Amino acid sequence: MLKTKHSSLYFVCVLVLLFYSLNGIALSKPKASKGIKFTIGPVLSLYSINKNHAAQANQKASFIAGIKKEWRLDKEHRSFFISGVDYFFHGLNFRSYYFKPDTLKIYDKYFAYDYSLYIHELHLPFQFKYLFKRKDNRIYSSYLQLGYHLRYLLTSDLRVTLNGEKVKYDSPVMSFKNPLISKRVNPFVSVSYGWQKNSIGSVKGNLFVEVNLKYGFSPYSFDKPYAASSLYINGSHLTFLVGFKL
Repeated sequence: MLKTKHSSLYFVCVLVLLFYSLNGIALSKPKASKGIKFTIGPVLSLYSINKNHAAQANQKASFIAGIKKEWRLDKEHRSFFISGVDYFFHGLNFRSYYFKPDTLKIYDKYFAYDYSLYIHELHLPFQFKYLFKRKDNRIYSSYLQLGYHLRYLLTSDLRVTLNGEKVKYDSPVMSFKNPLISKRVNPFVSVSYGWQKNSIGSVKGNLFVEVNLKYGFSPYSFDKPYAASSLYINGSHLTFLVGFKL
């Protein structure tokens, strides 16, 4: 457990150092802003779970917030590279088994126990953004954005109940079925469509709204003696973001 906590802290430090390193790289200086973006928004998630070991997977309240840096890549003010850090908080309810200590595990598909799971994540995005109308001579511009996001699973909060009564409260370590670098790391890919207000002359802008769809490459799960084995969870996430840029 101590080793896991140290590895988690190390990875978070790496993410922060990467962000500040990227912030110091001047691919091209934006004309009207510093390119620092702040975003926040709710998330609509669609989960699927191993039907042999669980059922009725439904979303809980979820949101995402982030800080990123945007660099202009061309003289036409239409192509940009974006990177930074996102914090993603999401969860789901489902029904499954609960095995008491020293009892035989019988998988009879009678899912009597209610599970409530929240997951905390950090994302390191690498995104390419293309404006349909250049930003230096238009008040409004729409854009398309493609991204690759390294996803790191932090902590989790789990509650197991039976007929509303507490059975187990825990913080299981989440991991990916198909890990990248470590069991807690795997990528997302994303596609976004957005609209932004630009700063042109005396008109102040730099506000934007965005719809983002994320798709992961690997299911994730946790391993505990009381829970069913192979409790793999897949999720796709539709995010509605609002933000501003300095």
